[in-house]
Parts: sequence; structure tokens; C-alpha cells
Amino acid sequence: MFRVGLGGLIHETNTFAKTPAVLDNFLKPDGFYPGLRSSEEILRFGDGRFNIAASGFLSAAPAHNFQVVPLIWCGAEPSAPIAKDVFDHLLGLLIDSLKANMPYDGLFLDLHGAMVYGNLQDGEIEILRQVRQVVGEIPIVVSLDLHGNIAPECFTQATALIGYRTYPHVDGFENGERCADMLAYLIKGGQIFGSFRQVPFLMPSTTQATTREPAQGIYNFLEELERVPGVLSVTMMEGFPPCDQPHTGPSIFAYAETSLLAQGTVDWLLEFILSRESQFSTDLYPCEQAVKKAIHLATHASGPVLMADIQDNAGGGSPSDSTWLLYELARQRARNTAIGLLFDPDAALKAHQSGKGTEVELSVGGHSLPGHHPFTSRFKVEALHEGTFIGTGPMVKGRQLDLGKMAHLVVDDIHLVVSSVRMQALDQSQFRVVGIEPASMSILALKSANHYRADFGPIAGGIINVEAPSAIIEDPSKIPYTQLREGVRLKGLGPVFHRPN
Repeated sequence: MFRVGLGGLIHETNTFAKTPAVLDNFLKPDGFYPGLRSSEEILRFGDGRFNIAASGFLSAAPAHNFQVVPLIWCGAEPSAPIAKDVFDHLLGLLIDSLKANMPYDGLFLDLHGAMVYGNLQDGEIEILRQVRQVVGEIPIVVSLDLHGNIAPECFTQATALIGYRTYPHVDGFENGERCADMLAYLIKGGQIFGSFRQVPFLMPSTTQATTREPAQGIYNFLEELERVPGVLSVTMMEGFPPCDQPHTGPSIFAYAETSLLAQGTVDWLLEFILSRESQFSTDLYPCEQAVKKAIHLATHASGPVLMADIQDNAGGGSPSDSTWLLYELARQRARNTAIGLLFDPDAALKAHQSGKGTEVELSVGGHSLPGHHPFTSRFKVEALHEGTFIGTGPMVKGRQLDLGKMAHLVVDDIHLVVSSVRMQALDQSQFRVVGIEPASMSILALKSANHYRADFGPIAGGIINVEAPSAIIEDPSKIPYTQLREGVRLKGLGPVFHRPN
């Protein structure tokens, strides 16, 4: 058997966000992430088909004759950079476990690709640097979220980086399988040559969904390239724009049996991406216009009209408590409307104290960012929930979720889903757990950028991207970068970034 270590440390960092990444967020359940796992707890990821790379890797391990050595695995919802002491503690746990369980024939790491810690330092580079110092020149294969901002040094430290191919991310399990296949090939002595390129423009998040163009066609072409004999793996990172780093933005890399084939594969993919550059721009509607459009569409739509509150997406590091869209929905008297998830532990607690069926005066949301204001009104407490529930949609199917105290509040036929843990609206179970059937609503206002499409997309009667202020700025040309690399275009055919003097 081959002795293979498995570890994970996952965080997507918004360097413009104010929401802190505290240690407890990694140790305890935090939205999408179930808390710190070690030893046998990690191996339980292999008991089902969960949408995380570690689960897919464990499922594929027996076929490759792997004896998996579990190290530590943890992650937290996107937020501001991780404090250095928190990062050092978590990486220390991984390194200590790595040293205690040596030796290894290979190593699998479940990372993100856009982690920043301390004073704008690259998390993945430091993880790989320290890991490589411990294990030496054994094969290291890394699974990455396709929103990674990948530096050349990160590429050279790993033996192979393999990224997700779907956004919404519904192929975490499959990416783990791909990583297992690659690690088996390497452990058995397979030849590998890699090539890496950074794409010269940024991709706004709303253009990155792989369920539609322009990204859909690029990933289809990527899979065609991977079928070329001798090509082992092809990845495109779409990048995570709200991160002020020199290597922020898309990158592409390929592995093949010859150096020439790897370089040619990357060149072909880059040429294809550049041919679609003009399509990577933004299409957001201001709140007033977006609500007016949604109300009109809802009168004849075949399903709920989805309003995506792009910039207050917890999955991108925003607080998920802005009230701009809520105020506008109320002002225009939207009917049969639900909005979620609003992060407000205090409002959820007061609703629980008041009790189901009561009416209570609350100031909901608007607590986190300067210039934002709570929505104050008298609400009916329609339903309450506390504790775990099971995800049902493609991204979290079969997973236990725990958003703390939750409340279903109603004001003027607008239904609010309030949570005590930040998480973007990506699964219908988040609404059903407090008694809202999403398909029965006329309008669904969802704090999410694209992940909602996996579960809510099939019931949608229309989709509107909303521009409302929060910790994310969807149009990269409006983001106040200072650290980007010189000359990168700030969106498709957009203005060129120049470093300030």
C-alpha cells in the first residue's frame, strides 16, 4: 500500500472586508464548514458523497491502494485576512500532525487558493513552503477552489495543482477524485511537466458562472484539451477579485507528459480565453430599478424571480447584513417576497425570546459597515429554528448545517430569514427550515453571487443582479487596488491598472 497524508486548511480572503477571521471560525462549525476535523473524524468524509474534495479523495483511495493518514482539516467562511497568530496556530497544527505521522509516499492537501494572512501575505505559499520543508521531494497534489489567486511560487512548490471546474461549486467530490488519480500516477513514477500563465485581465464574479457563457464555453474547451493524448490535467482559476494582491486574477496551468505539450496546452487555452475577453463585464441594476423590474417580472413569471444581492455575499467576505435591498422592497411594496440570509444574531435571539407567533419591535441588519442602517419595524415571528438541519441541494446535499438561532420574520408580506452564523443563500433548505417554501414565493432576494444558481436556478422565473453597497465591489475597475501587478486589465477590455507612485 502507499502511505498518503491528507490535510486541509481553507479560507477565501477578502482584503477589503471588515469581518474578522477569528480562530473559533475554524475550530467550530462556520456556515459551509463543519469545524476542525482530525484523525478518524476526517476519514468520515469518506462515508458519503459530500461536495468537498477530501470526500472524493477518500472515496477514490482504495482503488489506488492508498493508506490514508488523516492530519487536520478545517475551513471558515470568507472574511478579512487571517490574523498572523491564528494562521500560525492552524498551520502549526497541520505541521505537527505531519511530523508525527511520517513517512509518506505522497501528500494530498485540500486548500482554497485565495488565502491571505497577516500583512497581506499569501497563505497557500506559506502552507506549501512549510509542508515541503517537512516532507521533502515526495509528490504533493493540491485541490483548489476555482477562485484561487495563484502566484507562480505556489505553482512551483506543489507537484500538481488541480482546480474545481464548476461555479456554483458542485464538483468538490469529483475534484478530490481527480487529485487521487494524479497522486497515484505520480507515486508510481509517472512523468510530469507543468506550465503556468496568468491571464491579463480580471473577471467580475457575475461573469464567472460555469452554467452560462462566457465561462461555460471556456471550461468545455478545457475538457477538450484534457482529452489530448499525453495531457494529464488542465485548470483555469477564475480568480477572486476582492483581494489586493499582485497575483489576484485568473490563471491557467496544465500538466502533461512533455514540457512542450504542457506549454502548448496553456497557450491554446489562453488564446481561447482572450477571444472571449469582451464578455467579462458587469450587468448589475441599482436597487430601485432592480426591484421595479422584479415586481413587473413576477406578475407573469413561471417561478420566483431571483434577485441576487451580489455585493453582500457572505461567500465573498461580506457581512450579509445590509438592508439596502430590504428597504427598497418595502418601499415599493413587494408582495410574497422572501429575503435571506440576513446575519443578525441579536435580532434572532430577541425573536426567540419573544416566541413564535408573537410580534416584536426589531432593528434588523445594517450593523456592520459604515453608512449602513438597520431596518426597524414591528415584525411577526412566523417560525424559529435552532440547531442542525440537512442540506438538500447540489452544494451541500446530505451535509449537516448549523446556523445557530434562526428566525422567520414577516413585515408587510416580506419574509426575512435571519441567521446567527454567516452563510450565503445557496440551498433551499436554509429557507425551508424556518417554514418558507422557496418555489411558492413571487420574489426571492438572495445574498449570493452565483452559488444560489445550483439549487435555486431550476425554479427561477428570472434572475436580476442587484447593485447595493457592501464589502464586495462587483466591478473590479471600481475596486481601490494598490498591490495588483502592473498592467493587468481591470475587467474584460477594461482600464489598465497602474501602481500608485
